[in-house]
Amino acid sequence: MAPKTASKTPAGATPKRQKKVMTLQEKVELLNKLREGMSFAAVGRLYNVNESTVRTIKKKEKDICDAVSASAPRSAKHVSQVREKAMVKMENALFLWIEDQHRKGVVVDSILIREKAKSLHTRFTPAAKEPVPSTSAATPTPETPQTPPTPFQTSKGWFDNFKRRFGLKNVKMTGEAVSADTMAAKTFPAESKAILEEQGYKPEQVWNMDETGLFWKKTPQRTFIAQEERRAPGFKAAKDRCTVLFCGNAAGHLIRPGFIYKSKKPRAFKHRDMSLLPVFWMYNKKAWTTSDLFLNWFHHCFLPEVERYLHQKGLEFKILLILGNAPGHPQPVEVLHEKVQVLFLPPNTTALIQPMDQGVIKTFKANYSKRVMARLHSALDHDQNLDVLHHRRGGEKDPGTVEESGC
Repeated sequence: MAPKTASKTPAGATPKRQKKVMTLQEKVELLNKLREGMSFAAVGRLYNVNESTVRTIKKKEKDICDAVSASAPRSAKHVSQVREKAMVKMENALFLWIEDQHRKGVVVDSILIREKAKSLHTRFTPAAKEPVPSTSAATPTPETPQTPPTPFQTSKGWFDNFKRRFGLKNVKMTGEAVSADTMAAKTFPAESKAILEEQGYKPEQVWNMDETGLFWKKTPQRTFIAQEERRAPGFKAAKDRCTVLFCGNAAGHLIRPGFIYKSKKPRAFKHRDMSLLPVFWMYNKKAWTTSDLFLNWFHHCFLPEVERYLHQKGLEFKILLILGNAPGHPQPVEVLHEKVQVLFLPPNTTALIQPMDQGVIKTFKANYSKRVMARLHSALDHDQNLDVLHHRRGGEKDPGTVEESGC
């Protein structure tokens, strides 16, 4: 039997129109066009829908208006026609509560939403009326027992339908913008601009330093597999961590980064001169930035590098160094140098106005992951008997290989 071939649209024929789901706001606008006197066909062409769809929306005009008046979100795409009023009120109030929590920066998960739905449903459900006792002298008739109302169950099916009706989606919260001090972040640029104009700093003389933690063995958490496979087995999260210090100026020049690891000289560097590495090597047991390590980087890496750079540019050696308000950074009185002025960012503003956090660190980590995965695939291609697990274990024997890892 010959295989079936896909049907093709004849030349010159009009392609089949794709199905379009309109939001409540679009439906309200469509109804307004009909009230203005436009024909069903003209409105259909305007919104790129069939004339029959326009007529169906016209028939459901009352339901649509009721949904809008009940404070349903304009982005909703479905209108329920047979749902009880208590459920409609509860879901509208629940959606408004979720939006209010989002504005306040409060995290809401499915469990919290379901508990709130139960309490709102109890509030909006009218209480059952108690039977009035008979006052007649005749033999009382036996009362018909009332069936108690079915308790509201926040099942998975209800929650999925609620998310679809109101256009909700689950996202991962990233960054530190919620806890940032927006007022201080707005006033700092004007304050720093006044200092730049008063002291006459040029872009080459304005520097910023920030550090970031790097889990240098971490691999991507997502991968592509065949549709027939149900899941992809993963690895135990690698927690080998180092700290990288980035420093650059307003002209876009970056100096040699600082590098903090937990060992003074890993076995991979047994016969190497640490001063010739492409990073300024420092160490402590936890691989964290401390005040002593910062001052070590400041005097032995930052000052020589910047002085050499400004000399090549033919500029005066005077510097404005902008630092974040972090515990590992020293106080201004500790950075004693007649040619260096230290300016600290206001507390809790790093996520908003820290220059190195505006794409420099993110770009570095993306390129680092790209290079590590490229080297990993290259090693696996050259040795067919090697797998990722052995490659990772081999890396644990010689930690901190900056050149081998691509730092």
